[in-house]
Order: sequence, then structure tokens, then C-alpha cells
Amino acid sequence: MKKVFLSWMLALVAASGWAQEQFTGIWQCEELKASIVINLVEKKIPLKDFEGEDTYGYVKGDLNGTWVILKVKEVKDKKAVVRMVSDIGYDAQDVEFRLTDENTLEMRLVGDQVMKTTSDGKYVKMPKVVVFKKS
Repeated sequence: MKKVFLSWMLALVAASGWAQEQFTGIWQCEELKASIVINLVEKKIPLKDFEGEDTYGYVKGDLNGTWVILKVKEVKDKKAVVRMVSDIGYDAQDVEFRLTDENTLEMRLVGDQVMKTTSDGKYVKMPKVVVFKKS
């Protein structure tokens, strides 16, 4: 019985590591002129102005600042939920990343919408779902 339980636990740990590994890389969104640099396996992505502190990643482009992934809340199958904060540290947003295929990542804003995009020099609400393609 112990061997079965141990085997099951090892398989579960391996599967969770694989799920996180899917969320590693760089994706681009032409609509927002934005990119996501992400590594949910470990904090090892450096970010300018965050000296000495690596991150899980960030989203940068025609947004209200650069958004940094501070916390990985949940990763399973092809979905990850993270907590992001703006580079000035004032606004925070829960975001769900969903892999629709190996080259497409959807970013969904969860709860109250804080992230915004720019249009004609003004900040406006961004779409609830934004599609990024792997580069």
C-alpha cells in the first residue's frame, strides 16, 4: 500500500512540474503591442529597476506600466493563476493564463479590472481576454 501511495505522489509531483514548465517563454500580442516574459517554474527573470530580485515574469507594452508576476497561486493542466502588481506597486490584479495550444496563450483578467491599455494617449479598460502568440 505504501508503494502505491508513494508512486502516486511522485507522479503527481512530476505532473505539476510539467504543468508549470509549459508556462515558460516569451509571448507577443500585436493588438496591445505587448509581450509576456514568463517562467512559472522558478523566480529567475530579472527586471530592470528590481535590482537583486528576480521575478516569475512580467507583461510589458501599451499598458499602464509594466506588470510583474509576484505570486503563482495555482498551476494545473493548461491553466495558471498568478498575482501581478504594477511596477509602481500601487495596483494589483489576479490574472489567469490559459494555453489553448502550444503557441497560444490567453491572458484573462480575474475580478475587478485594474490593468488598462492606452488608446489615443488615454488609459482605457483592456479586453477581459487578450491572446498572445509564442515567439
